[in-house]
Amino acid sequence: MSHVEIGILEFASVWAPYGGNDAEAFVQFGLTSEEFHRRLIRLLGSPAARMLTNSTVATLRRQCYRRLYPLADGSTHPGSRTRR
Repeated sequence: MSHVEIGILEFASVWAPYGGNDAEAFVQFGLTSEEFHRRLIRLLGSPAARMLTNSTVATLRRQCYRRLYPLADGSTHPGSRTRR
């Protein structure tokens, strides 16, 4: 596990209660929103995710899927805090 991967997990867990922070993720890691969330999904399935609570992992997975797979009409998924 690289320092960057650990940083992504830590960053995502800090911002999880607020729905994430795509702009700051780009500044911190140089990743677009799609790249960041694809990488995060992969990391959440790795042993490194054991450092997070089950609740945090579930929250982050939901946030990733909402970012990666928005509804066809451009709206967000029910219960999403993300605004367009």
